[in-house]
Amino acid sequence: MADKDLYTKVKSDLTNAGINEGHFQWYALMLGALAKGIAPGNRVFNSIFSNLLNDGEPLPGAVVAAMTNLAMDCESKLENADEDLFAMPDSSVEKKIRLQVLADLSYGLSLGLSINAEDGTMEKIKDKELLADLATISEVSRVDTDAELDEEDLKNVLEFMLDVLTKTYQKNQ
Repeated sequence: MADKDLYTKVKSDLTNAGINEGHFQWYALMLGALAKGIAPGNRVFNSIFSNLLNDGEPLPGAVVAAMTNLAMDCESKLENADEDLFAMPDSSVEKKIRLQVLADLSYGLSLGLSINAEDGTMEKIKDKELLADLATISEVSRVDTDAELDEEDLKNVLEFMLDVLTKTYQKNQ
């Protein structure tokens, strides 16, 4: 379920590119954009991050490169519905950090799955199933990081998010 190496890589790559917080919001937004059919590194892909997470300001080249590289690395994991796609840290990482990563992942994913693939803007979701799934994912983003962490519940939440992501990806291929 957990891929500590991917967790460390995502955090390190984005920190080195100049992103100092919300690493997994950026990462999950990228996953959602991929699922919506947006190609890594294209104009729409890059504008999503500047518009949603960088107050509309152009992104530094290092951020564009890091996000594009992570996206290209994730494409095959997304195609194969790889359970390690979310880069969730394993149980050796402090519970509060793991719950914060889960909150950030679900927040970024709900944004990413709400993107219009044509122009990168937020779109009104018409698909009732996706709308219900997004409501559930948004609820996960409000997780109390001081709460107890049940590993089975965490596994079920990540499986649900992966299912939503892969269904969306398959629809947009």
